[in-house]
Amino acid sequence: MRFRTLLIVAVLLAGLPARAQSSLQVSPTLETAQVLGSGTVVQGAALWVHPSDPASSLLLVADNQVGLLLYRTDGTLLATQSSEGVASGVDVQERVQVTGISQSLVMVANPSLQALVAYIIDPTTLGIRGAGLSPITTQGFVPNSVAMYVSPTSGRFFAFAGSATGVVAQFELTGQVGAGGVQASLVRLFDVGDSVVGLAVDDAQGTLYVVEQGSGIWQYGAEPERGDARTLVDGVTGGGLSAPLGGVALYTASGIRGYLLAVSGGENAVRIYERAPSAHTFRGSFTVAQAGGIDPVDRPRHVVVSNQSLGTRFPLGMVAVHDGTNATGGNENFKLIPWQTIATGFATPLVVDTGNTNTPADGGTPDAGTDGGGGGPTSGLPPTGPGGSPPPGYNENGPNCYCSSVSVPGSVLLVLAGVLLLSRRRPRA
Repeated sequence: MRFRTLLIVAVLLAGLPARAQSSLQVSPTLETAQVLGSGTVVQGAALWVHPSDPASSLLLVADNQVGLLLYRTDGTLLATQSSEGVASGVDVQERVQVTGISQSLVMVANPSLQALVAYIIDPTTLGIRGAGLSPITTQGFVPNSVAMYVSPTSGRFFAFAGSATGVVAQFELTGQVGAGGVQASLVRLFDVGDSVVGLAVDDAQGTLYVVEQGSGIWQYGAEPERGDARTLVDGVTGGGLSAPLGGVALYTASGIRGYLLAVSGGENAVRIYERAPSAHTFRGSFTVAQAGGIDPVDRPRHVVVSNQSLGTRFPLGMVAVHDGTNATGGNENFKLIPWQTIATGFATPLVVDTGNTNTPADGGTPDAGTDGGGGGPTSGLPPTGPGGSPPPGYNENGPNCYCSSVSVPGSVLLVLAGVLLLSRRRPRA
């Protein structure tokens, strides 16, 4: 009887999907050239997406010894912006009206000026210039991080700045950038406790994320009237994070789908949470392993992610993870990984969505699917491999089907329970 029971259980379990991986190792496709400053100098990073030529997009890195560094997505260093001082944080806000033209605004936390400084990148020359906006300052405040926000309800434009003293300042920008009439006013100031090491804003959901060193990731309302009320997303004590902590980044798929990525430096990992602010369910974590001549990520502090196509190397989005050691290059750098490598690495795949990040919710697309999202590519995805091979997670007909699950179906559990109960019944005399 016992043998027959075990045999039945084995057959049933053999038909079950694999349990979801909670962590995985991924291999980078490329790495950037090392930063120019030596030692611990990288203080932030952001991605500027070219409006018409995705392959010409740029990774912007804040170097607190040199200034802002501009890297191509093939890893080469294109230019530096050091004329106004060093950089300790950087963010990009899309679709800002600059002298009547919708452009991307780059905001840099500049400790040399104790201010936020705005720039524009010329999409033709890829050169960087001032945006015609006076440095944004408030007395006694030295910014070490920055994140911009456009309210989805009022259209008001804000810039958040964090500091090593644990204070977050929120500024409202009014007027048109580049027209000489922009005014910046301080609308909120609150203390998170310990040093701020990361900021990110979810425009669509009006949510601000603040990483407090030694504590965890906090969720605040992004509107100025929300005050200092906050909710813990994940923590060091009693949570899944391992200090030292680092930056956060948002994979903003169409509608409100997507993920919050956070550096957990004590385990050299990046943790992934659901984007939905009511839950932030943990989906897993990943580390970046050695690949060929590229060394593994060690002591990371920052992460950047985009769901947008960045050319043939990263047709379905990219993740850039800071490497605080860079054993093969000397100074710090970033490792670059295709998003689909991470998304399809888990037993229950993550969303792969190159659609418009601001489109309304459309009922959703199954995990590891793609969604045009009002203009994004849904077919004809560019190959990543030689000879026209499809990118990972896709075949010649489109996205692969992923049917694995994180849990054992309830009906199967009932069957197993019944089998076990029957096996324990003694035969009648």
